[in-house]
Formats: sequence, structure tokens, C-alpha cells
Amino acid sequence: MNKKGIIIGLGGMGLRHIKALSSLKIKIIGVCDKNPKKIKKINLPGAIKTTNFRKLLNLKADIVCIASNTQSRESILKNFLLFSKIDKILIEKPLAISFGKCLNLNNLINKEKNKKKVIVNTFRTLSPNFRKIKKIFTTQDEKISHISINSPSAGLGNMGSIFFDLSNYFINSEPIFVNCFIDKKGTINPRGKHFKDPGGYGVVRYKNDAKIFFDLSENTSIPYKIILKSKNIEITMDEINKKYKLEERPKKFRFKPEYFYLYKPDYKIIKSMDKYNVVEMTKYSIRNLFKNKFISNIDETINAMQIVFGCHASKSFNKTIKIPLLKKFHNIEVKFP
Repeated sequence: MNKKGIIIGLGGMGLRHIKALSSLKIKIIGVCDKNPKKIKKINLPGAIKTTNFRKLLNLKADIVCIASNTQSRESILKNFLLFSKIDKILIEKPLAISFGKCLNLNNLINKEKNKKKVIVNTFRTLSPNFRKIKKIFTTQDEKISHISINSPSAGLGNMGSIFFDLSNYFINSEPIFVNCFIDKKGTINPRGKHFKDPGGYGVVRYKNDAKIFFDLSENTSIPYKIILKSKNIEITMDEINKKYKLEERPKKFRFKPEYFYLYKPDYKIIKSMDKYNVVEMTKYSIRNLFKNKFISNIDETINAMQIVFGCHASKSFNKTIKIPLLKKFHNIEVKFP
């Protein structure tokens, strides 16, 4: 790619964006971070380095990667949509600090969709790994009815938005209820005490009666696992350690009712899967932006964020929240990193 790019936000994800763009031979001509110390550490000869993103709005670039914190991303995204000629925008997740702000950004993105391509870097639904997993179910006409997610707490906004987006992708139905208990430990966020993104656990129910059982609370440090179940298939995914296990009901027992479970499942390891690498997965999002048949994920992002804010509206198991979210919940704000 003989292209040019700029990056805003030089935290952990911003540094990964530098690696991803450089790997794709996209020349980085501008970077921005509010912290001058972070800027000084970046070795990009010839690139403009600034603490004010507005100084990059008029640069002639092909792509801008917005990896600043969630609260600042809203203003930065709006400015690049309205006042920059850069037509490809990659933005980190979560999208915004309230569902109302997510909807406002969605409206603005839709107004500019004929001029600008915008993608949120959730990237897993573009991954060959997860597309391969989904194909295993679809080729056997197996409908996923149950997803279990167990993860160390990395926040309902941060990792929750990824898990809910991926669950929506697999289930392919509309969520209708969420019930969640939010962690109240008050653990200081590693990115700063002014940020808040607690974990939690609960259930999401779908229109087709599929369910997500998720636990992102602060009581485990084991790498996250995702289990997908249909009537006759179960797949366990340990993405971090590249372990994907398939168990199936033997063909000779498939005529029996669902409550019959006294058998030994057929078992195999799913091979030829890509290694977990955030830089490589971010490149899926970047390549997508440059494709003629660009696939937007904004609607999917909104659907995932609706579940995230449904969790925060729920607060405890004694209150079930309907989806779509009522307007009274749209202004719930969470200070995501």
C-alpha cells in the first residue's frame, strides 16, 4: 500500500496502530498525544508530532487511527468527520461513554457515509478464526443457542463490547433482555483513577431464545474462554493460547431428544487457526477500510454498546432491562478509558 496515515493517541493501542500501519507499508506522517513524553519516545522521522489533534486535520492522508481515550474520541471523531478530507477512519472501542452519545455519533457517521468510511476496531468478526468457527455451525445447519464467556475483568466497556459484538455475530438474532450485576470493588483502573470500567456478570436473552451467560467479574485471572453450543455441537475457544476444541453428538444419537446425554461426544482439535496477535487483527480492520466492498460495523457496534449500557442500567439481578434501551437509560455515563 503506497498510502499515508496519522495516529491520535499513543497508549498501548496507539503503539499497535503504528506497528499495523508500518507493517502494511502505510507511511505515518502525523501523530498526536496530550502527553509530550509519549510523543518524544516515538521514532518517526519526518512525521508531524503534536499535542493538539486539530493540527492534523488538514494533513493529506488516507487514513486516521483514533486510539485516544473514549471521552476524547467523541470530539476527535466529529472533527475528522466534519473538517478533514481524510476519508478512512479507524476508531478504537468502546465507541462512547453513553448510549445517547453512541447514537449521536452513529447519526453523524450515517450522514457522512457517502464521503467517509468509519470502522470500530473490534476486528474479531473479520478474523478468519471466527469465520471458520461460524462456518462449522452453518454447514451443519446448527443454530447456536448458548454462549458462555468467562474472562478476567477487563471492563464491560473494553472487553465486554468485544464479547457482545462477537456473540451477536454468532447468534444472528436481536437481544431483547439483559440482566447484570456490576462489580462494586472499586478497583482503580490501570489507565488512571479517573477512568471507570467495572466488570460484571449476567445474562443476555435473544429473540430466538438464544442466551449469553457472561462473567467478567474480578475473581479470576485465567485467560478468557468462550463456549458456543448448539443442539449437537460445542466449541470451546481459548483465543489467547490458540486452543480451539470441538465436541459433537455422534451421528447415530442425533435422532434422540435433547435431554439424552448419556454418550461420549466425538472430539477433535480445530487446527490451522491464526495465532492471537492484536497488531495482525487490527490489520483486518485497516484492510477492510481500503477494500472497494467495504463492510461497515457501526450498526453492530451500536448493538453491542446497547448491551453494555443495558448492563449498567440493570445494576443487579433484581432488575431486568429491555432492549431496545428506553430513552431514560440513554444518558447513563461511564468514564471508560
